[in-house]
Amino acid sequence: MKRKSLAHRLTIWVAAALVLALAIGTAIYLAFFSSHGLPGASAAGASATGQTKEELAQSIENRAEQTNVTLQIDDHSRDFSLAELGITVDAQATADQVFAANQSLADRISAIFQKRDTPVVMTVDETKADTVVADLISEFGVPAKNAAVKLAEDQASFTVDPAQEGSGVEIGELSSAATTAAQTLTSQKVELSTNQVAPATTTEQAEAIAAKANELVALDVTLNGHESDLYQADTLDKAQWITIPASDDGVLGEPTVDREKVAAWVQSTGAASSVEAVDGVRNVNASGSVLSTSQEGKDGWQVNNVDQVVDALVGAMDAAEPYEGTFDYDKVEASYEDKVIAEGAQDLAYQAAPGERWIDVNLSTNSATAYEGATVVRGPMYFVPGMPGLETPTGQFNVYLKYETQTMRGTNLDGTSYVSPNIPWVTYFTGSIAFHGAPWRDSFGWSGVGGSHGCLNMPVADAQWIHGWAPMGSVVVSHY
Repeated sequence: MKRKSLAHRLTIWVAAALVLALAIGTAIYLAFFSSHGLPGASAAGASATGQTKEELAQSIENRAEQTNVTLQIDDHSRDFSLAELGITVDAQATADQVFAANQSLADRISAIFQKRDTPVVMTVDETKADTVVADLISEFGVPAKNAAVKLAEDQASFTVDPAQEGSGVEIGELSSAATTAAQTLTSQKVELSTNQVAPATTTEQAEAIAAKANELVALDVTLNGHESDLYQADTLDKAQWITIPASDDGVLGEPTVDREKVAAWVQSTGAASSVEAVDGVRNVNASGSVLSTSQEGKDGWQVNNVDQVVDALVGAMDAAEPYEGTFDYDKVEASYEDKVIAEGAQDLAYQAAPGERWIDVNLSTNSATAYEGATVVRGPMYFVPGMPGLETPTGQFNVYLKYETQTMRGTNLDGTSYVSPNIPWVTYFTGSIAFHGAPWRDSFGWSGVGGSHGCLNMPVADAQWIHGWAPMGSVVVSHY
């Protein structure tokens, strides 16, 4: 009985040990293959088992770089990489797909009993294969050339690039070989033969299309604007509206009118024909009564039918007919700004606000008068203005700079320079033109030869008074 009991216990221990070993082995297996290629996993036919994702991506990238396609055309042969044929292999994305199964415990276990090959992730630019073949044909033969219609040098008419018969090949086999090379990451070889190829568009066909395009350019396009203004599209404008469509194999279509380009011209022309409203200014007194109008308002006109004109113009040209249309306008009424001015200021050279300080410079009497609103504060104060050739400017200005004393420098009429030190009470109102004291003069109120260099030479007392009375920004109106 003791021997039977011992044997039974041994059997249980062995079974337990086996179960434990199996559990440990399974855990190790599952842990290892959570980050390594599963058993039976491959990418483009090459085993990925036991590799990390980074190792697999690098391996795929290396294989892609070493894969090429040998292209033989007649007796000329060249080797091209996948990239040169427009194929890009995404090694990382391929590795990601291989390792997608690693995320599932069930997939990691089932991998023991099945194999799984992952195709390469790639993108294809088919135009590069066309370019490769065209370059090879150009190197050892004459490629076929389709006739083309293009704008002439004057950009106002269409001309033709003639067609040319030449050599060509059917590149379907090359594209197929390149795809196979990328899918298997193994180099391939393809043999092609040239044959004579007729152009898809002949010179005669292109000339007929160019003639139709030029007929469209020759159509008269006229728009009637505001107050009988006429706007005509010139040939340069119309030539830009014409598009010659072409298929991928070079077959030209009939000329068409580009609506967006027509719309851009109509919108621009409509904007040019529109009239902006000009707002007016009315002078009013403190109670709001209108004293005068210092600026008349002018109504504006805004085009309101651009889309309709575009549709009609495009429809006419599509029918190969001239077009004459008319812009419609919305009236934009001018508004008025009311400016409060002092009573009586409407009759003065400047319509000042009540209490506003400003200076009237009368070059006819060679005198300056200081006002607050329409009330004389001081004046007339007589001055000597600029001499002939250096006349004091006229216009409306503002005081912008002051000095109690200054050394003035400038240029005489004969081109020589002058320097005048210790000029008192200088008040600038435009450029180098200022009120200032002129202690060297004993008479004022005259003009002519012997005048100033443009400044207003004044008695020192008057210049000092203006310097202290006129704040920065004060309006100065100079007139005859």
